[in-house]
Amino acid sequence: GKSTIMEFIKIMFYSKLSGKKTTTVADKLIRRNYLPWSGSPMSGIIEFIYNGRETPSKSLIYYIKAFIKMILPKQIVDNINAQRAEVRVSKPDAPPYILKLPNNYFHYWLSRLPGYNYVYKRLKCKTLQWKKVYSFTFEDDNYKMKRLFVKRQYDMIVQEADLFITGSDQIWNPYCGGFNPMMFLEFAGNKKRVAYSSSIARSTFPEEVKQRAKTDLMKFQQISVREQSSVDMLNKLLHRNDVKLVVDPTYLLSREDWEVFGSRATIEFKLPVKYILCYFVGFDRKDEYAAMVKRVMRTSGISNVITVDCTGNMVNYGNGILYKDGGPYEFVYLLKNAALICMDSFHATVFALKFRKNFVHILKSKNEQNKASQNSRMYDLFSRYELTYKLYDSNTEEWMKPIDYNKVDKIIDTEIAESMDYLRMAINSQN
Repeated sequence: GKSTIMEFIKIMFYSKLSGKKTTTVADKLIRRNYLPWSGSPMSGIIEFIYNGRETPSKSLIYYIKAFIKMILPKQIVDNINAQRAEVRVSKPDAPPYILKLPNNYFHYWLSRLPGYNYVYKRLKCKTLQWKKVYSFTFEDDNYKMKRLFVKRQYDMIVQEADLFITGSDQIWNPYCGGFNPMMFLEFAGNKKRVAYSSSIARSTFPEEVKQRAKTDLMKFQQISVREQSSVDMLNKLLHRNDVKLVVDPTYLLSREDWEVFGSRATIEFKLPVKYILCYFVGFDRKDEYAAMVKRVMRTSGISNVITVDCTGNMVNYGNGILYKDGGPYEFVYLLKNAALICMDSFHATVFALKFRKNFVHILKSKNEQNKASQNSRMYDLFSRYELTYKLYDSNTEEWMKPIDYNKVDKIIDTEIAESMDYLRMAINSQN
């Protein structure tokens, strides 16, 4: 019953029955009933899962942070919340969230203290996956990364820089993380602005941010995007005709470059000789994802499935291996070695094309009228390569048809060459 479960949870947390002293024979008997069958003391980890999402119990650090927020000025707290805001659209007509440029002196002064990076890593990296992501981002010489906390740091960067380039994954989609003034380079003063392969992932800006987006984008000297629908929309919005369609930056490295990148992976289990890799970013259609995976398993004859989790959905598709510890290297390595890939992800699709894999793609949004739908970018991608048959349809099995990669590679190679030419021109042009 409910009361028994609650008493068990209280014992696990507090080692005693709620509001009682464990001195009576009855209480001691209850405690004994909750011991493991081995008779050993209780230990381990408690996880709360609600609606398929894991929620960890609150730690001492959580309450320290909560106390600090109580004593900080409201403006600083608002800035912190804005930086961490995640947009989850529950209704099609929900307005997008508008973020602010960071101006957080509390974090700035903390960052200047000895040992800040060590403490930040310890607090941030609570799982093996986060440790891998942190190493990839800050420790493996993949980036020259500088974190900006206050306005004067932005001003210094503007003085030092010759130009600013912004681009790639949904940075201009106000329904993905909010309308972010940093991604529109609102801080860049009168310096040259270039957009490379910026993604909007939708056919238009919502009215709440359209004028602001237009004002920001009018200041860009060169604009390129990765969806044809965005080319048409921006040319019309900005009254120009030079918005360019280019490939995503992940295309610009060769297949061999990505193989070397993936070779740095550390996989904590033995890979099956032949497996289906599942990578689903969405969650709303999880039942349809599960049905698709089962059907792909039956149709392909492949029984081994590995699901890479990166969003905390914790769904093990195909009752295979749920891999929660993968970082960027592991993601690429598993894609490269998969026999077949099931996904709803743009970038998983790009890598499948790069590695010449067979795959099946299911759209994240079933409702085409939803303002937050990202389907337009997938239609653009598959139409360019004449691969719309690879979109999953439960009424057919046409999505299992093999891909003529000789034909697709020629299109992609041409796109890469044109995109590199554009990037050089955009950087070197004087206007």
